[in-house]
Amino acid sequence: YRKLKAKVETIQKCQKHLMGEDLESLNLKELQQLEQQLESSLKHIRSRKNQLMHKSISELQKK
Repeated sequence: YRKLKAKVETIQKCQKHLMGEDLESLNLKELQQLEQQLESSLKHIRSRKNQLMHKSISELQKK
């Protein structure tokens, strides 16, 4: 039970960091890693969005 509780707390802390909360506890290296992770995530999100937009445009052009 303790291990599970610790894992949940770690996940919650990571989630807060991803949302821009509780950043005061992070050092410079951790902030840089978080920034890289966010940039990578944003890149994937934009790529997926572009795929969906292209698909939508193609479908509209077929009509």
